[in-house]
Formats: sequence, C-alpha cells, structure tokens
Amino acid sequence: MPIDSITADTSRMSEEVLKKHFDLKEGEEFSEQKYEHAKQDLEKLGIFRTLEFVYKEKKDGVDIHIKADDRTYVIPMLFGLSGNKHSFGASVEARNLFKQAESAGLFVGGGRDGFNTHGNLVLGKHSFYIAYEHINFTQRFYTNGWMSNKGIFSSADDKNKYADTLQGEVHGRQDDFTVSYSYQISNLWNVSVTPRYEYYEYQDHVLDSGKHSHISFGLGYTDGISAAMNMDKLAGVEYKHKADILRDLPRVKTGKLAEVSYTFGDKWTGSDYAISKISISGVYLWELKMRHTLAFFAKAERAFTAPFSNQIESSDLLFGLGIYDREQRGKDGVSGGISFTYYLMRNETGLFSVTPFYEQAYISSGGSAYAPHSGIGGTVAFRWWRIPLPISMNFTHNLNDGNQHVGCKVGGKF
Repeated sequence: MPIDSITADTSRMSEEVLKKHFDLKEGEEFSEQKYEHAKQDLEKLGIFRTLEFVYKEKKDGVDIHIKADDRTYVIPMLFGLSGNKHSFGASVEARNLFKQAESAGLFVGGGRDGFNTHGNLVLGKHSFYIAYEHINFTQRFYTNGWMSNKGIFSSADDKNKYADTLQGEVHGRQDDFTVSYSYQISNLWNVSVTPRYEYYEYQDHVLDSGKHSHISFGLGYTDGISAAMNMDKLAGVEYKHKADILRDLPRVKTGKLAEVSYTFGDKWTGSDYAISKISISGVYLWELKMRHTLAFFAKAERAFTAPFSNQIESSDLLFGLGIYDREQRGKDGVSGGISFTYYLMRNETGLFSVTPFYEQAYISSGGSAYAPHSGIGGTVAFRWWRIPLPISMNFTHNLNDGNQHVGCKVGGKF
C-alpha cells in the first residue's frame, strides 16, 4: 500500500525540514518496519519535547501525520576526573539552534599531562569531527608485558606502586590531530573516513620517534542503539532525555551495533612507518521495560604491521567500563565484556543507577601465548534533572595484577 501523504505540525522548524529527516517519502510503499525505523530516526535527533505519530489507512493508501514540539537546546557540561592526573574539562552542546535539526558540540579539557579539544557537527546524514591532543607522558615497562597507560583522562600510573617490577621508563611527547567524516547510508548503515596525524618524540629518540600518520575507513551497522554509545552514555547507558527515560517501554527493546574498520599508513600519508590494522567490534543489548539495560560487548583487532606506539592495546580492546593504569600490547587481540545497568531510582528528581561489569581482553605478541587483561567492578551514578552534572563513582579490580582503582567522574557527556 503506497504512502499517499505525509504532513507535520511543528513549533520551530519548517514542515519541509522535518519531512526531510523522516525516512519515509510520499509515493513509496508503506511497511510497519520502515515506519518504526523512520520514527526512531526522528527520536534520535534529541530535539523534541513531544513527538506524536498518527497514520490512517485508506482504500488507496496511507496518510501519516506528525505532531512535533521541537525546541532549541544549549547544554553546558563540566567534566572532572580524580587522581594524580587532576583532569578537568568543559563542553557545550547546541541542538536545533538554526532550526535544521542540527547538533554541534565543543569540548576543551586538560590536566597534568597535557590538553585536548574536539568539536563535532551532525547535520542530517552527515557527521563531522575534528580534534587535537597534546600529551607529555612517561612510558614505563613492567614485567609480564605490562606497560603504563598514557592519556589525559586515564588514571594515573603510580610508579612507586610498581617499583618492584619496573624494568625501565622513557619520557615522551605525542601530538595528535584527527578529522573524521561519516555518512549515514540508511537508518542501519554508515560509512566513515578518518585521516589522523600523529607525532611521537621519545627521549633520546628511542623507540619509534617520528610521524605515524594514517587513515582509517569504517563501515558500521546500528539498529536500536546509538553508534556513539561509548561516548554519549551515563554509566553504561546511551544518553536519553528526561521524557524518554522516565517513560516505561511497552516491551523489551533490543539493540545491535557492529563496526569494522581498516587503518593503513605509509609514505603517501606522511608516515615514517608502515601501518596496517583491522578492527571488528559489536554490541548487543536488551533494554527492559523499566529501562534497565543488559549489554554484551566483543572486539577483535589485528596489526599486520605497526611500530610499538601503534600496536594493539588491551586498554583499547576493553570498553571503557573499568579504570586501569597499565596495559598489554601486541600484534593481535580479542576481548569480551558484559554490563548490567539497574535503576535504583528513576523519577522526576533524577536518576540513580548501579552498573556492575566484567571485561576480559587477551593480547598476543605474535606467538601462540596470549597475555590477559581483565577487570571486574561497578559504577554508581546519580543525576539531578535540574543540574546537568552526572556524578559517578567507579570501582575496578584488575583480575590479573590484583590492583584496585576507585575513581570519581563528574560529567557524563564529552
């Protein structure tokens, strides 16, 4: 049965703009599945206070009417991470400012070891991202293949804690400039291209000082889950507006995400080293009627050729659930994880949730032996609706070296 007409009532944007973001068009065949996906696409824009859909079947077609109360949002956020890094940042996000259902954000942050800044713009099916990061770090080498985990917003690597197993250390500097563009082919598939310029300078020019520039091509599949789940989440759950998360689901909702990317660099990218890597990752989740969420994660990576600084890292294979100050590196690795977010409170005052998790990674240097890196722990998070500052406390127990971390995070969107 064809779609005869699509009409809309809006509060700020024009009817034409709304219909452009609705993935059904007049004249095409109507199907319940396409209709549900088109509704989800509008909901994901995150600009509507209320959104109602009505469709009417007639003898010769279907009429669809949309009632949308679209608003402009300017959301300032602060971000902080406790520990010796003393990292802090601020961000601002604007949505629908120009009545085009666009979304834009800017983040600036820094700490003891350096700073970073990045911005993003989403306009319809097009997404743009640009970032610059400068880090001064000390790369420490421990027994059993462990190495210190660098980063402005990672936990501090306390050399005194591991002095008995410390084999050596070297000071370094990293500058990283990244741009990325992605295009939403359909409501399920997207493609991306990401050029990246990296420069490493190690003390006395040891290891692989020089340019590590490369480019990545990605293909992603998402269904019922945000493609940026690990970035736009509060304690393991993708970011939702108050009206969405306070409303119970009529039935259990599932979400699926799969991504594959290939990274390579050589002389033509300005790199001093040949780089060739592939990465495959996936997420499957169940969101229960009361919004509690069970999620499974999996990832695999292989470096066909890469210098030390661009090898596969166990911290990258893991899923941002735990806090670690050391990692394993090698030529290939696999990982898996599980988390469950349970809302102890979900009302007009705010959200209070607890998220236990387990994650496990294995790294190989090219032989038959794989070094493990795993953690178990939980995150407790609270958010007041009146104050857009989610506060969370994370506890992580590293199952392989027995180390424990407690971290406080202020802010959940950056």
